[in-house]
Amino acid sequence: MDLLPLLHINLVTAILAFTVFAALLVILSKFVWIPVLKALDERDENIRGDLDAAQASKEESEKLLEEQKAAMANMKEEAKKIREDAIQLAEKQKEEILNTAKENAVKMVAQAKEDLEREKEAAFDSIKDMAINVGVDLASKLIAKEVQASEHDALIQQSMSEMSDAYKKAS
Repeated sequence: MDLLPLLHINLVTAILAFTVFAALLVILSKFVWIPVLKALDERDENIRGDLDAAQASKEESEKLLEEQKAAMANMKEEAKKIREDAIQLAEKQKEEILNTAKENAVKMVAQAKEDLEREKEAAFDSIKDMAINVGVDLASKLIAKEVQASEHDALIQQSMSEMSDAYKKAS
């Protein structure tokens, strides 16, 4: 089989094919490649812009995150200070309440002592009055009748018993 006749090159066809190819190349480069390259450059610029915007957004987010962390730390410190102030205020109020209670207790004890002293004096006055009454009663009984020695001792024992009962009632 002979391949040479199939490889026969015609010079006019080759020049015409090369001319068509070159013209097609010029047309494609002028009308297709330039817009395609321009579109690719625009796309590249858009991608770079988006990447720059994403980087700026990331930096802004990190900055906001740091600000939020700082604000959170400040709020924690402020809450700690408020808690400490509240504890100090509660301790102060506790001391004031305890001091007031102690003062009131001292006043109540003093008042109770005064009341007890008055009651004691009243009881002694009552006993004294009863003793005087018993003495007057005894004297009036002695005067009212002539008393024999045995009756005199019985009247004295009765008077002493009445004074003892009066003392027990007063206590």
